[in-house]
Amino acid sequence: MPRRRLRHSIAAFCGFLCAATLPAALPSLVQAQAAVTPTDSAAAAAARQVALGEQWFRSACLECHAARGLDNADFRLKWGGRSALDLFALIRSTMPDGKPGSLTPGTYAAIVSYLMTVNGMPVGARRLSTDSSTLMSIRLAFPAKSSPTNR
Repeated sequence: MPRRRLRHSIAAFCGFLCAATLPAALPSLVQAQAAVTPTDSAAAAAARQVALGEQWFRSACLECHAARGLDNADFRLKWGGRSALDLFALIRSTMPDGKPGSLTPGTYAAIVSYLMTVNGMPVGARRLSTDSSTLMSIRLAFPAKSSPTNR
């Protein structure tokens, strides 16, 4: 019997303690949640996608393309004004050499996002999609003189 009373007393005390401190702690919890918005995590995911694209570029593309070979005025002139879908489709249908289409759509999107970034386009607010209509709506717009964009 004493154990039951002790458990009941402890439970009652914990309930009282939670009720007394939760209202005071609630504003700080809400503020902490508000500080981490979905947009922030989406932007972080976009930055991670660019980093992943760089890793894939270095492992799957450097064999044929020089490290700085796709970060130049010729690339920007050829692709500027075209859609991200044009670049995505070309890379997916022709690369890597001898094994076109062997990477996942997400990997191809990561490589495209990396190429966009090293040619001066800012990292987007969210990951580059693999959806063809979304990719078609993105126009590649490179500055005349480009340097990698870091955020």
